[in-house]
Amino acid sequence: MELAYPQRWKLFHGNASSATLMKRTPTKDRVAVIISGGGSDGPLLPGYVGEGLADACIVGAPYCAPNAYAIYEAGLHLGAEKGVLLLYNNFAGDFLNNDMAAELLHLDNVMVESVAATDDMGMAVGEPRENRGGRCSLPFLIKLAANAAKDGLSLQETAALVRKANDRCTTLCVAVDLQQGQISYGNGFSGEPGFRTETHMDVKRVAQELSDMVLEDLKPREGEKLMVLLNRLRLTSYADSYNMALRVHESLSKHFEVAQLRVGAFSNILDVYGYTLTLLCADAPMQKYLENTIGSDSFLL
Repeated sequence: MELAYPQRWKLFHGNASSATLMKRTPTKDRVAVIISGGGSDGPLLPGYVGEGLADACIVGAPYCAPNAYAIYEAGLHLGAEKGVLLLYNNFAGDFLNNDMAAELLHLDNVMVESVAATDDMGMAVGEPRENRGGRCSLPFLIKLAANAAKDGLSLQETAALVRKANDRCTTLCVAVDLQQGQISYGNGFSGEPGFRTETHMDVKRVAQELSDMVLEDLKPREGEKLMVLLNRLRLTSYADSYNMALRVHESLSKHFEVAQLRVGAFSNILDVYGYTLTLLCADAPMQKYLENTIGSDSFLL
């Protein structure tokens, strides 16, 4: 990645089990945003490093948790002045290693806050939201954190904004088995089966069912606008993803204002035909840092 885009990235640390990708020109005069997770399929996580995005990303070996000491070293390098915000998906290994890194940073008097994404409504069904894993909300959380830090918000203010966004964000996966003629909702990050199965092949109906389930989970409030991220899984075509996005937009906009729609391969993790739909109910402060972010400081959002 550094060789391909040397003006954007530099390798800060790397070995057989862990690597750290960093912005070519770190901005140490504001809150540092550090993301981490298992090395798997892009562009999450390292593709989200850059101006207007994260300052650094630590990845573990394929499908393994990131190294705690590597997170600590990146935080020490970037966050001595304004502090460090650690962002990661809510999986056991990621949590434990980020927690250890935060303790090490505290010992070195570096201010640190942590936020674990808990947006996957297909996990921990019927349990408290904090038991859910993360799925595809990190692009939203990273953009919020980066733009808030760029605007001069403190570490505590930035972390509070990102935590509020995490609470108002949900992701639902739909996997399509074309041979069996079967639609499955809620499939897990590691291939766990879904919680609901349908036997139709109607794109418009799938979009409506996806929209209804995420809206029921979030129950949009007065003053909130919808930020929508439609992520295509590995076997899904470019054209199909935009067709699905159109249908989802039609379904959501019947009763709510859709302020932003993004379509792409944001987290290309499952070797199936299907999508993940991520919905963020954004209040005014979130809208400020997410709207009108197309430009030179935006990679994928």
